[in-house]
This record gives sequence, C-alpha cells and structure tokens, in this order.
Amino acid sequence: MDAFLSARFPLIENLPLAEVKGNLKDGIKVTFDISGILSGSATFYVRDGWVWIDLSATVFGTTYGPISVKLFPLP
Repeated sequence: MDAFLSARFPLIENLPLAEVKGNLKDGIKVTFDISGILSGSATFYVRDGWVWIDLSATVFGTTYGPISVKLFPLP
C-alpha cells in the first residue's frame, strides 16, 4: 500500500501531512512532517500473531520515542 495525505487550505498550497508505504507483513510505515512543528513516523507490523506499532516523533525540537506498543491480536 502506498498513499500520500495532504490538506488544502484557501489561499495556501497543498500542505503535505503524511506518506504511507508498505504492508503488514513487512511493515506499513507512516511518515509525517509539518515544517518545524512536528515530524516522525509510525510503523504498523505483525509480530507473534499481534499487530504492533512503533512510534517516534519530534515536536518543537523535542524527540519522543521510539516506543513499541502491542495493539491487538490477529484471528
């Protein structure tokens, strides 16, 4: 899966919000970058029959993560 998310505002060009690439087997990575405010990534993947997410972000120059969170089991 590949996708690109953006927002359109009056009097402003398109504002890119995020890019999505991958699959659950290899990992779906979402990267985001709002110039000078927020940047980082979230990666969804399957491990041991569960869907996980790895998160990391930088907000106003302060870095948070990386952190891994187990979300839900696959049937």
